[in-house]
Amino acid sequence: MRVHEFIIGRDLQRSDLSEISAKSSHFISDITIDFELEHKSFHVDVKSLLGMLLVPIKAGTSIRLLTRGKDEEEAMHFIFALFESYR
Repeated sequence: MRVHEFIIGRDLQRSDLSEISAKSSHFISDITIDFELEHKSFHVDVKSLLGMLLVPIKAGTSIRLLTRGKDEEEAMHFIFALFESYR
């Protein structure tokens, strides 16, 4: 399992979240994010479009990205780069 924590630079739009979810489906590994929003903890499967669209991710949110599986390292680098591209 790979874990990486980072802070979101700007509010993510629905189109951003949709793109992240769509591109994550190319990996075999499980890809999830954990974060807190308004004192509630969330655990979201990044490959789930509905899951990604239901919870807004705002600037300043601390995200914990977790990948687990055969291509976990590649998935981690790719998905983190996607999140970073929305700065």
